[in-house]
Amino acid sequence: MYKLDLNKAASEFEAMSDDHQLFYNIETGEFDFYIDPIYSGIEDDCERFEEDCWIRCPSQRDLREYDIMVDFVDTIGNPPAHELLSVALEGKGAFRRFKDTLHRVGLTDEWYAFKRKAYVEIVREWCEENNIGYIKTEEHRKLKSTITIEDDCSDDVIILPLSDKIADDAADILRETFPWCYGGGEADQEVKRMLSKKRVGLALIVRTDKGLQVAGIIGAIPNYGVTGWELHPLAVLKEYRGRGFGKLLMEALEDEVSSRGGVMLYLGSDDEFGTTSLYGVDLYEDTFEKIKNIENKGHPYTFYEKCGYQIVGVLPDANGIGKPDIWMAKRIKRRSK
Repeated sequence: MYKLDLNKAASEFEAMSDDHQLFYNIETGEFDFYIDPIYSGIEDDCERFEEDCWIRCPSQRDLREYDIMVDFVDTIGNPPAHELLSVALEGKGAFRRFKDTLHRVGLTDEWYAFKRKAYVEIVREWCEENNIGYIKTEEHRKLKSTITIEDDCSDDVIILPLSDKIADDAADILRETFPWCYGGGEADQEVKRMLSKKRVGLALIVRTDKGLQVAGIIGAIPNYGVTGWELHPLAVLKEYRGRGFGKLLMEALEDEVSSRGGVMLYLGSDDEFGTTSLYGVDLYEDTFEKIKNIENKGHPYTFYEKCGYQIVGVLPDANGIGKPDIWMAKRIKRRSK
């Protein structure tokens, strides 16, 4: 019988919505879901899930995410943050207020880490109730990155095309780096898109005493024929940041995009949390003067500037009133080998 990866299953559980029911196939290890025809408009196909190989997963209501939120707030030792989050949980609209308040108090990463642990525990209990074998998350992490590097390659760091073999690792990196965007199954879907032949996807592999580890990923999307490409995404594991790996990925991406006919790369870098002086101001007035005098308060735009990118504009209110998307671009040419 197929052994279920707790972490991957937790991602499937997190991605569920009210209008569908998730099922697990104990023979193939695959997840699939049933949508009520009332919502989907397609013919009822629930009969296939009546086969013995399909096990019903907990519904979104069964997961009791509100209770997980309450448990998380109870762990907060900072009195002001605890009070703000407690108030956010009261009354209608609690889920939206809670998410917004997490951003305000700077606890978004901590919440998603706590939530993931809670979901992994829910999956484990569900597996034991249904006699489903599973691989513990920490054990599975040792099994990832089953790629091989040529024996004559002595480099401690190597950049390779993204592949199916390391898709789970890549998704984990997205979840860690951008938990507010890729907290659930969205990370796996993004990696699938990165694997498209039309796109560029690269991974930075680090050789360690314990073997190989995927430390970072980068991708690009051709949005203007083959000449103009959007850089998306770029993510490096927290323990490997500050070592120049991000810059290595950027350079490798520029070479690959250039080889495909690209002449420029651009990116949007949101300011949703007040990390630049462009946050919370009216960017419809004196736009370029405010861009010229931008101040950094923890935003990554300065990293991109060091890589040769420059701010070419902003999209005011793109992420909500006062929350702009900062646009940067660079003309590229292939580096000589």
